[in-house]
Amino acid sequence: MNWFPRRVRMLTLALVVALLLPIFVHSPYALHVMVLLGIWVVLAESLNFVTGFAGQLALGHAAFVTLGGYAGALLMVNNGWPFWPALLIGGGTGFATGLILGLMALRLRGDYLGMVTLGFGEIVRLLAVNLVDITRGPMGVPGIPRPVIFGYKFHGELPFFYLILVLIVFTHMSIERMLFSRFGRACLAIRDDEIAAQAMGVKPYRYKVLAFCISSAYAGLMGVFYCSWATFFSPDAFKLDDSIMLSVMITLGGIGSLVGAIPGAIGIGALPELLRPFTTGARVASLRLAGVGLVMVVFLILRPQGIAGMSIAKDYISLEPLRRLFVRGSDSKPEKT
Repeated sequence: MNWFPRRVRMLTLALVVALLLPIFVHSPYALHVMVLLGIWVVLAESLNFVTGFAGQLALGHAAFVTLGGYAGALLMVNNGWPFWPALLIGGGTGFATGLILGLMALRLRGDYLGMVTLGFGEIVRLLAVNLVDITRGPMGVPGIPRPVIFGYKFHGELPFFYLILVLIVFTHMSIERMLFSRFGRACLAIRDDEIAAQAMGVKPYRYKVLAFCISSAYAGLMGVFYCSWATFFSPDAFKLDDSIMLSVMITLGGIGSLVGAIPGAIGIGALPELLRPFTTGARVASLRLAGVGLVMVVFLILRPQGIAGMSIAKDYISLEPLRRLFVRGSDSKPEKT
């Protein structure tokens, strides 16, 4: 039984389960929620990259989703661009705006940086509302085309489910590769002790700006994905509440954890949907967010380091007991008499 693996990555098992889910889940609403959770996972991992690994407090992550979403939506609707080039433009828009903001703001630290990014998020939302000639203001941009690949036009939730899985794998693997590179080690050193990192020859300002740009680029990609999935984009698609929710997700999963953002995003993202049957009606609809806050408070009291804690170690599941079970039945030899 040498072919039997002794250990497998936890995320590999999770990916296999996710690929098989549509076989057992046929509800369009359930698939819709799973696509939405996938968007939260990518956004949480991208925010965790700049906050958890580079140590920069960013509270306006939704602004880059909005900028990327509008860039892609306007190109597709007004200029007839296909989805795939618009997706790259959305990521580039997030990177460029992250560079502009980072160059101006990342000399600040801690709460001051958080307030600047928070204000930037509100500025972007207000511009999207008031620049009616460009963004159509509160009316939003309707009729956004869906992706087409090899002549197949996406319809329904299933193709978007598999596309978001591809984007999740791309986001996680690219962030993992960056973390185990020289650039990632420099970011971790800056997070732990910026002065000591600078004394060792690391240029903190340069690395912080680059980490902020990369995180913003992932958010821009998700803006284009969301607008094509919903076929509509407006200033209310991603607001301040969503930026705060993303911070809650990475805190719950474990700030600075490579895999913690995934269960954090799925748990917090699914909780409002799980509470929806019990909080219908205008008076009690806000209880969904109250439930999220209650879970957050209780969890931080019981496990303040988050689900996965602060670690960049690779997590595996040992299959040795299962291998021994098969080996015992197939490799046993008869005793000599």
